[in-house]
Amino acid sequence: MARPDKHLGQNFLIAPEQFDLIADATLKAQPDWVLEIGPGPGGLTRALLERGLTVVAIEVDPTWVNWLSSTLASEYPKSLTVLEQDALGISWQSLADERGGSWSICGNLPYYITSPLLAKLFEDASSWQQAVFMVQKEVAVRLLAEPGQRETSALSVLLRYVADIRALGEVSRHQFYPPPEVDSFVIQLTRIPSPAIPFESLQRVVRAAFLHRRKMIRQSLAKAPGSSWNSQQWARILTEGGIDPAKRAEALSWSEWIQLARLAAKK
Repeated sequence: MARPDKHLGQNFLIAPEQFDLIADATLKAQPDWVLEIGPGPGGLTRALLERGLTVVAIEVDPTWVNWLSSTLASEYPKSLTVLEQDALGISWQSLADERGGSWSICGNLPYYITSPLLAKLFEDASSWQQAVFMVQKEVAVRLLAEPGQRETSALSVLLRYVADIRALGEVSRHQFYPPPEVDSFVIQLTRIPSPAIPFESLQRVVRAAFLHRRKMIRQSLAKAPGSSWNSQQWARILTEGGIDPAKRAEALSWSEWIQLARLAAKK
């Protein structure tokens, strides 16, 4: 069997119990089919197939595409489709529209592209039910932080627009080959109804605020590209909206982010 490709950030999970954890969590949503990101040699893929799930596996490395096509795809011809594609380049929603039915997402995400892959959950795909991912522990800590905590990030706030996020368990670096330099976490994102505000409004203020996260929120918003209000004007608007203009982005609660998005939408 081929070795992991360092240039593609390949660190393959080799712990069967972790495959079972992700597959069992994915099964609970009872999706019509599952989109698996970066299956590699197929350990998780097999666990999903053994549970009777239909899998569409997206793999950028032709070595593993050929491997999966000659092994698991032959064993499960009706349940497994292997696509040689870049998971960042392909539209997940277009794929979902073509296939129809309810769907979930899972995978062991390459560390170096974790953030843009997670961003596709609100930028590209709009109809998934659940996502179960293996991510770097540091990323998981930020994603699991409630708005208002120091570890909060722009990505964690934006993901809460579409999903409830929880941890399923920590995974030691020694359960990978080759072992990475950090430990990992399995996280589960369950889709929830979006707040009654335009996502674009929330995205605009969140990204502006975290771009200068060490500044007060009124200063960050004033420095945002295209902002037509200065710091003093933002301070007045925030105060009238019940938000302390001296807070930093990481200190805002979820309800304050929603209120801020509503204020921005009225600009």
